[in-house]
Amino acid sequence: MMKKKNCLTLLLALAMAFSLAACGGSDDAGTSSGTSSESSTADSSAGSATTSEDTSYEDALACYEELSALTDDEERLEAFIEAQAELNYDGNTDEFLVTPASSLVDGFSDAVLALDEYGVGLSDETSYGYFVVIRLPVADEDIAAIDEDDIEDIKDEYISDRFNARLSEVLSAAEVERSDLLDEVDYLALFEKLETLQADLDEVDSSLTTEDEAEADADESGTTAEVDTVTNEELEEALLAVVPEAFLEDATAYLTDGVLTNDTVVLTVDGVEVPACTYLYFLCYNETYYSSMYTYYYGSFDVTEAYSDDMTYADVFASMSESYSTQYAAVQAMAEAEGVAPSEEDVAGLTETLDGMNLSDMAYVGCNRVGLESTYTYTLYGDALQTYLYGEGGSEELTDEDAVDYALENGYYYNCRYILFASSALMGS
Repeated sequence: MMKKKNCLTLLLALAMAFSLAACGGSDDAGTSSGTSSESSTADSSAGSATTSEDTSYEDALACYEELSALTDDEERLEAFIEAQAELNYDGNTDEFLVTPASSLVDGFSDAVLALDEYGVGLSDETSYGYFVVIRLPVADEDIAAIDEDDIEDIKDEYISDRFNARLSEVLSAAEVERSDLLDEVDYLALFEKLETLQADLDEVDSSLTTEDEAEADADESGTTAEVDTVTNEELEEALLAVVPEAFLEDATAYLTDGVLTNDTVVLTVDGVEVPACTYLYFLCYNETYYSSMYTYYYGSFDVTEAYSDDMTYADVFASMSESYSTQYAAVQAMAEAEGVAPSEEDVAGLTETLDGMNLSDMAYVGCNRVGLESTYTYTLYGDALQTYLYGEGGSEELTDEDAVDYALENGYYYNCRYILFASSALMGS
């Protein structure tokens, strides 16, 4: 097991299986007429020998042009069904409902979503070849079968869209005051201190194994290895030993060499003050995230490198932090304008979350507990305001019907048929 505390590594999983699931929907995707699970390609495999001439594009283009020339919807659908039965490489003749859970080959979804109902389209080249597609209406029985979990997920996204639109309006008119002290921070020195601290914490963490970690490793491997373990309390004590005392006292002052302190007001947005510890949280979080991502993919990352002609990556992270801080303060201002504040239960939940973290965790985002508590409080205002506006009894309460309408309008669900003109590589011919 790779141990690296708070390492924000991106893991990519790639699964390839030629079936309808790979092209446009799994067996549980909610097909309206029963997605075919059998295919004439069951014994085919991508990457086989190719012929000297691949006519899949020309064949797909000819089919598309013939179908799109038909102006009557019913006539076009009838002709499509006939062509599907005759030409579709995998033999599928069904229509199927695509849902958020569907796994789509790149290019397929774009081709369908670009169409109006009964419109015919031709996909760009995909890993399987070219798809001629037709978009169809979503039937009432399909809508009735939409899963309750999907409904709640759609509501969440709908709320997010509406809330962000409201926030954008507020930000466009917000009165923002910015402290000149932000220009006095040596960001390169700050990131150097942060990376040194993270390296020290990683060294301790990688050298010690807790009892919980050893048990998890044994469950994963199926074998029990004899390793020396420490308790969680002993690990925390060892980690805290490498965190400078000055950081524990005032993380912001330590990282900025005293230019800022935890409670220095660096931004004021519509009367809501942003303390420097919150600004440092966003600054350090983004630097840690991008540093980990770039190191994972490219082997290294240098925050001093040029992002553009007049900006380094350090400048970019500072700009991002200012933007995020402004947005979160604007959310609090919006909530206060509506008379909304976090509930006692929400505050208690935040306290419980912070109690479950140690200072070495917080050091990864340039904060001690004061900094994290200040930053996380902003999220409580956002949650409380969304519940107030869009929750049960709210002035803009969303119903299940609202969610379904939103899903259909935004292409979450659509019926379609396809004709696959497979590339010679896929056919293996």
